Amino acid sequence: MRGSSFGYLIKEGFRNIAANRMLSLAAIGVLVACLLLVGTSMLFTLNINSIVGYVESQNEVVVFLRDELSAEQMERADNEIRALPNIASVTYVSREEGLVEWMDALGDDGTLLEWLLTDNPLPNSYRLVIKDLSNIDETLMELRSMDWVETVSAPIEVAQTVAGLKEAVRLGGAGIILILSAVSVAIVANTIKITIFNRRREISIMKYVGATDAFIRLPFVVEGILLGLISATIAFFLLWGAYSGFVHWVSQSTASWTVLLSANLVTFGEVAGSIYLTFAAAGVSIGAVGTLLFTGKYVKV
Repeated sequence: MRGSSFGYLIKEGFRNIAANRMLSLAAIGVLVACLLLVGTSMLFTLNINSIVGYVESQNEVVVFLRDELSAEQMERADNEIRALPNIASVTYVSREEGLVEWMDALGDDGTLLEWLLTDNPLPNSYRLVIKDLSNIDETLMELRSMDWVETVSAPIEVAQTVAGLKEAVRLGGAGIILILSAVSVAIVANTIKITIFNRRREISIMKYVGATDAFIRLPFVVEGILLGLISATIAFFLLWGAYSGFVHWVSQSTASWTVLLSANLVTFGEVAGSIYLTFAAAGVSIGAVGTLLFTGKYVKV
């Protein structure tokens, strides 16, 4: 496409927006609102995943080993446990270390357990952090099938709750995005349809002198794309300001629940690039699709 043709399309796109400024403002307002909701859903999902990831890292599976294992069997057990695919980290805790930790946890009352130092009943154990709690059942089956494992203690209820929360957030976020995208496409399409109706005489003259449907349609497509880009930029900066204010409020709050939240919040700088690219891609796609859905029908006047 020549530079003059590209300039004409951009000029016509802006002219259409200016000529139908009220409808364009309404379309931009709706698109901005939809993109803000999409962005909020994205940030909510990212933060929930971050907090869930922290909860996952704090929930350990404890594997107690049989007492009669030889040094060779201990080594084989260590190798097999560390080779499991769903294990994020492995910490070996000897019976002596386990007793010391138990005594430390009791504080001053820990001295009551000093008699166990000469006859320690605790087994050697491993503390495992699971990568994906949704697959914890398979991991537990593998652990319990090992000959040198006595028992396995795992936070099954917590794992099920965390896995359910992650899936609910994923499905909810996807549903919101689909619904808002459909609404936005309809709004942009309606704006373009009215623009075409207002310019029906001009379009008839252009067709009379030989202009192709593609030549007539392109300025409207550009208009839809421009509406999407303008909306994406406005929504991005509004979301940035609102999220920064929220993070500042959380960091200044003294409530106990905000301490965990503040420590695991995703900073806007980490995701700013991906959010803007998502907004721009969504805005351009919605604008282009909303235009193409109707120009084919209404340009044929």
